[in-house]
Amino acid sequence: MPKIELDALDTLPGPLHQAITNAPLPPLGDEDVDAPLAAYLAEFPQLGLADTITEDAIALCTSGLWLLAGDLDRSHTISQDLGCAEGSFWHGIMHRREGDYGNAKYWFRRVGSHPVFEHIGALTGELPPTLRTGDALDPFAFVDAVQQATAGLPGADQCRDLQWLEWQCLFAACLGK
Repeated sequence: MPKIELDALDTLPGPLHQAITNAPLPPLGDEDVDAPLAAYLAEFPQLGLADTITEDAIALCTSGLWLLAGDLDRSHTISQDLGCAEGSFWHGIMHRREGDYGNAKYWFRRVGSHPVFEHIGALTGELPPTLRTGDALDPFAFVDAVQQATAGLPGADQCRDLQWLEWQCLFAACLGK
């Protein structure tokens, strides 16, 4: 069960908040779909947020939630059609999770400089120098770190924790779109 670190996510409707906190910590790779979260997403396609955020924000959040649920294909179907930096961000995470590291970097190049990278850097404060660009997370170095971790080199736990923080920061940013 992932711990929610950001206060912005505490404002989510109770059932959505519960579905997120009941989901397992997202793996670095492509693994099984979390059936309870997938069922919630299928039952509530507007996420219980239709009265509070825009349709674009719902699409962005839904792409992120399918990633959290482990259904990379559904996330990909949504994110590839979103022509904004956040859509490219989800798209990059999806390709990183499926192990298509070069394509992940392509999508992170499309993201460009994004406040989420700085937010992650500010929240962690202790990012290893190899994962930083200035005070921000370096998404390309993070792709490399995940690739090494999934190949059996040390760092898998740190990468999983950082990926969860990345998910939360991006999801919170998408709520504000």
